[in-house]
Amino acid sequence: MPKIVNHEQKRKSIAEAAWNIMKKEGFEKASIRRVAVEAGMSAGALRHYFSTQDEMLLFIMNYYLEEGKKRSQNKKWSENPLQAVEEVLLELVPMDEEKKVETSVWWIFALRSLTSDTLKEKKDEMTNGTYELANSIIQILILQGILSEPINIELETSRLSALIDGLSIHALLRPDVYPPEKVKEVIRYHVETLCNKSQC
Repeated sequence: MPKIVNHEQKRKSIAEAAWNIMKKEGFEKASIRRVAVEAGMSAGALRHYFSTQDEMLLFIMNYYLEEGKKRSQNKKWSENPLQAVEEVLLELVPMDEEKKVETSVWWIFALRSLTSDTLKEKKDEMTNGTYELANSIIQILILQGILSEPINIELETSRLSALIDGLSIHALLRPDVYPPEKVKEVIRYHVETLCNKSQC
């Protein structure tokens, strides 16, 4: 009888094994052979999923993206528009250990993409996605009549996108200065500066 392979469990094992090596020793040490040993697989089996180190990093990035999407899909969002906006923005920053891993992988991926054609397309997709999400948030607040008038939509979208990226890296690198409470405070303050006083 053929052996049944749990591909989802394999993906999880590979992603976690690669991340453990990168966290302890750096990306360059996470060779396919080394990750295979860490994941309890043969190098040949691992190459079934990818053949180069950059392809492996893309694989890991996609794995953690999927995990983040699952978490968001299972989350119950507030019916209050302002509260819901805060909740969405907080999903994009490293507020707990799980999201710290995802954010760390993203920054390793982003830096590596500067010299890798394999990763560039996904990097552009990710950065465009952050901007588009910020734009959607601004548009929703406009439709709800919450934002102050007049407003420069393009600049406010860029400002919100940059705020999220900045908070992500500061919360990751300096959790002593930017603990979860401070990150929440900054996001709440930013949203409040956008809205009409009667709506805040």
